[in-house]
Amino acid sequence: MNWGFIGFGRIARKFLSSLQSVQGETAYAFASRSNASELEKEFPDVKVHDSYEGLLADPDIDIVYISTTHNFHCQNVIDALNAGKHVLCEKPMGISSEEIETMITVANKSGKFLMEAMWMRFLPAYREAIRRAKSGEIGDIQYITASFGFNSPNLKPDGRLLNPDLAGGALYDVGVYPLTIVSDIFGWQPDSFSAQAVLSETGIDQSIQVQLSHEGGKMAQVFGSIAMNTNKEACIYGSEGFIKLPLFWKAENFEVHKGDSIEKVELPFKSTGYVHEIEEVAKCIKQGKTESPLFNLNDSLMSANLVERILSSIFNQP
Repeated sequence: MNWGFIGFGRIARKFLSSLQSVQGETAYAFASRSNASELEKEFPDVKVHDSYEGLLADPDIDIVYISTTHNFHCQNVIDALNAGKHVLCEKPMGISSEEIETMITVANKSGKFLMEAMWMRFLPAYREAIRRAKSGEIGDIQYITASFGFNSPNLKPDGRLLNPDLAGGALYDVGVYPLTIVSDIFGWQPDSFSAQAVLSETGIDQSIQVQLSHEGGKMAQVFGSIAMNTNKEACIYGSEGFIKLPLFWKAENFEVHKGDSIEKVELPFKSTGYVHEIEEVAKCIKQGKTESPLFNLNDSLMSANLVERILSSIFNQP
C-alpha cells in the first residue's frame, strides 16, 4: 500500500524506518505545515505536500498515518476517512470519549480501516508475556505495577508536553501505556480508582499516579511522568510467581520468576519496533477488516473513557 504521513516529527521518523522494512508497503507522500521544504530536500523520492488537504486529495494514497499533536488527531482522522483513506493514528487517537465515538461513527460510514497506534500491543515479547501471565503459569494474578517516566529536556510552557491547548500532560503522553497493560490483564473498567498528580505551572499533569481496584480484590498501581525518570518497568504478580517486563512499552524481553527460578525470555522486535503494528494493519486491510482484533475501536473508546475519568477526578477536585 501507499502510505501518506500527516505530521512528520520524531515518532514519524521511527515509524518510517520500520515501514521501509516491510515488503509491499511504501512511504509515498508526506504532509507537513511546518517543514515541507526541508522534507523535500531530505526525501527527494517522496511526494511532499505543504497542506494536509493536498495529501488527502491524492488518489494514489491508500492509507494515512497521523502523528500530529494530540489535539488535532480527531479532525485529521475524520478528514482522512472522508477522503476515502484507511487510517492509522498515533495514540491517543482522541482526547475524549466523545471524539472517539465520533471517529468510530465516521469510520463505520466510510467502510475504511481505523486503528489507534498502540504499538506496544503488537510487540512479540509483550504479547508473549501477557499470554503466559493469563495462562495461569504464575497462578491467580492479583497485582500489577507499571511506570513510565522520563525527564523531558523540552519542558517549556509553550511546548507540546506542557501546553493544555495541545492536549499535553503525562497521562496522555506516557500514562496510557501503564493503563493499557493493566487493561490487558484486568480489563478497562476498574471497580474504583484513586489518582494524584503534580501539576505544572500551566496546569498540566507532569506526574501522575493511579491506584486501581478491580473485581475480586485485584489491584494495580501505575505511574507516568514527563518530568521524572523511572525504571519504566512493569510487573505482573500472581499467587505462584511474577513476570517482569523491563522497558515494557518497547519490550524485547521479560523474566518469569517462580520461587528461586528465573526464566529469561528474549523476543526482539523488528527494525524500530513499529513493523509489527504495520504488518497487522496491512493484514487486516488485505482481509477486508475495518479494525484489528488486537487493538480494536472499543479498546480506544474504553481507554479514552478511563483517561477522561482519571483526569476529571484530578482537575475537578474541590
